[in-house]
Amino acid sequence: MTIRTFAPSSNTARQLSPEGEGRGRLLAYAAATLLIALVMLPNIVWLVHDHAAPSWVPGLVLPLAGLLILFALLGRWPWLACLLLAPFALLAPLETFYVWQYHHPTSAQIIATIVATNPLEADEYFGRMLAPLAIALLGGLAVALLAAWASWRARLRWRGGPRMAALGIGIVAAAVPLGIGLASARGQISASTEPASNAPWVEYGAAIKEGFPFGVVPRVVEYRMEWDRMRRDAAKFKAFRFHAQRVGPPLHQRQVYVLAIGESSRRANWQLFGYDRPTNPELSKLANVVPITHFITTWPESIAAIPMILTRRKPDMAWDAPWHEASVLRAMQEAGYETYWISNQQAIGEFDSPVSMYAYEAEHVEWLNHASWTAPGSYDGDLIQPLKDALASSDKDLFIVLHMMGSHVKYDYRYPRAFERWTPTQVSPPGEGTRIERVRNSYDNTILYTDHVLAGVIGVLKHSGAVTALWFESDHGELIPTSTCDKEGHGVGTVPEYEIPALFWYSDAYATDFPQRVTALRANAGKRTLSADTFESLIDMAGVSFPGHDESWSLFSPDWRYHTRWVAQTRHIDFDTARFNKECERVLPGHANGAAP
Repeated sequence: MTIRTFAPSSNTARQLSPEGEGRGRLLAYAAATLLIALVMLPNIVWLVHDHAAPSWVPGLVLPLAGLLILFALLGRWPWLACLLLAPFALLAPLETFYVWQYHHPTSAQIIATIVATNPLEADEYFGRMLAPLAIALLGGLAVALLAAWASWRARLRWRGGPRMAALGIGIVAAAVPLGIGLASARGQISASTEPASNAPWVEYGAAIKEGFPFGVVPRVVEYRMEWDRMRRDAAKFKAFRFHAQRVGPPLHQRQVYVLAIGESSRRANWQLFGYDRPTNPELSKLANVVPITHFITTWPESIAAIPMILTRRKPDMAWDAPWHEASVLRAMQEAGYETYWISNQQAIGEFDSPVSMYAYEAEHVEWLNHASWTAPGSYDGDLIQPLKDALASSDKDLFIVLHMMGSHVKYDYRYPRAFERWTPTQVSPPGEGTRIERVRNSYDNTILYTDHVLAGVIGVLKHSGAVTALWFESDHGELIPTSTCDKEGHGVGTVPEYEIPALFWYSDAYATDFPQRVTALRANAGKRTLSADTFESLIDMAGVSFPGHDESWSLFSPDWRYHTRWVAQTRHIDFDTARFNKECERVLPGHANGAAP
């Protein structure tokens, strides 16, 4: 670039010598160059890990084009451009650290998790890196301030043709990716039928949002809007009361109950339910584990499945129908339990916010995962220490929800390498095994790890010295490819997505104090049950009641009875009278395929 310098007049400042002017300009150039390199560093680290062509536009083209436009527009005041980059220079070391850890840029969801993290959690997460990282953040800010000061002092100016040419190059470079997207979309699909999420300008906006530094602005805006919306929704339940209370004689021993919510776990791949692979070697050996053998979820997606677990919603309701009641956390708190929500998922997002709305009914909320679904992040084993901390920090009766990452895609990100029992997996070198084998192996490794984590949770509860019990169920199942169906994931509406694993574990002390509950649960565990039974079951499991408590939905009650097992996606279907297509076992309305018990 062509930079012109103007020395300040003798009336406004001391006249600099030629040597002083040269040194001043050199310092300004060096500081500005260092600043640009610093704010581009997160992108470079990202591209080192992700060589795919689509990453180059958000990671290199758009950020460089933005910087070129910024300095060209502020050519008369380069110091101001440096000053405007100061907040991003401050954040650049943190973003770089995150990308180095997770191989992907931060997002609005990650910002929410960071904001919700308390100082103790931050210290546990960063460990010895906390002090060096804090110094690096201050160093980044110092670089920006130095560049701004040196540019101002040297009276740097960028004028004339080169500046206008640079502005034009920046604008063209920024516009080309959008133009290519529009050209590719034209003629492929009409504007009236194209999903808004796939529109070229939406994808272009997403590309800007991924890059650093300019993507931070839309990320923060998205975080703020989604966070505010989630907290407004959570506030709707603030005044709701179940008027819940304990029933039965008081115990002289502490009570601790845990609800563990799995993710994308299908019953067909659990050894406890007849799978031919030993995916549950630890749970299979534990006493007092009761598999609930014919349990289904009502919805194949978390956004509707988890509220069905936590509230008294019934399966014949539309998932987005208004709901005025709080969750089981509120009932437990009213009955004298101290409540915790410890999550290895994220605080906000299209599918997360409706869950977080209920999470914030708990007295203590902790978010552990600092990665997106598509990047490596915290393993579910990280839930164990916060569980121990909760038990140690309070001597009250506790009700704790553990929200797992479970078996959500990408499967190989969900378990440590020590649990890679079946190979080849999806991350194995190309050519090893078929796609069906690789997906199945990766998925089964996630179940093996879930087994280990649940056994670890039970181990903590067994050694707590309290009357304890654990209820586990997955939010929904998962579809993995077979010889007749090449689909993968969830949200399709197939049998493997509805048939989920559920189990109950209880301590010896629980069996001694509440034998009737254990007897009823065991009697009902083999019947056709569903996630809508969970709320009332948890109420009875913990010895709580309230006006309107309906024991016909409680598996801990001899009064439990069968209810139509409606499953739904676009319409309600009776799962027990449905028909299933041959390719992917999609659930369809039709002739009876089994009578209700």
